Amino acid sequence: MCKVRSFVFLGLLAAFVFSCKKDEKIEIATPSKDIQPSAVFSFAAKVNNLPFIKNTKWYANANGDSFTVSKFNYYISNIKFKREDGSLFAEDNSYHIIKHVEGVTSFTVKNLPEGNYNQIEFLIGVDSLRNVSGSQTGDLSPDSLMFWDWSTGYIFFKLEGYYKNTTTPNGDTYAMHIGGFSGADNFLRKCNFNLTNPIVAKKNNTSKVFYNVSINEIFANPLVIDFNTYSVVGGGRKAQEMADNYKDMFVIDRIEN
Repeated sequence: MCKVRSFVFLGLLAAFVFSCKKDEKIEIATPSKDIQPSAVFSFAAKVNNLPFIKNTKWYANANGDSFTVSKFNYYISNIKFKREDGSLFAEDNSYHIIKHVEGVTSFTVKNLPEGNYNQIEFLIGVDSLRNVSGSQTGDLSPDSLMFWDWSTGYIFFKLEGYYKNTTTPNGDTYAMHIGGFSGADNFLRKCNFNLTNPIVAKKNNTSKVFYNVSINEIFANPLVIDFNTYSVVGGGRKAQEMADNYKDMFVIDRIEN
């Protein structure tokens, strides 16, 4: 009985050894624990260099009009990073909505190739390809309330609230909704930023880019915006002028690596 068991055991052992020899060239890949570099973009709305207060706080613009802010939205898209060696990285599916009043003020760009980046570029708005593709998902969903159903296009910039001045002492509402991507109605604006402190992208690290967004700038430069003329803006010359003004509302506050 013991001999039978011994033969069985030896047979099993031989099969095991043979199996190991057959499989010894097979390698099981160990998943990498490294996390690809990423960059968090954060936007802080400011008035007179102080955090803005939604709905109730009255501010004065460059024209001397008083105004409140109950809605402040815009799209950041087509983000590109330029390395010190001149190479570019463009984020895939690069469309992000910022909604200051609702507290949606940041997003993360993932899988940033390693290297030092000394320049950032992005668009304010949504490019022509996505504008003609109908309503979509994610930040481009119509649920964001940044989509014109009647024209099947995106609103790039939305600013709403109340205003009052000497001609409208009791106050009235204003609504600046700007969108359009072709011909005379091309309101896309490109923003470029040279970084004195570069983004250092390396594995297992998240860089942070902090922007201040000046609401004052929207009304001041290169044109002084008054609410009597610009209380309702949707397209045309007034939209072009406002887009030229708000393209300069971003200033990088700092970068943390």
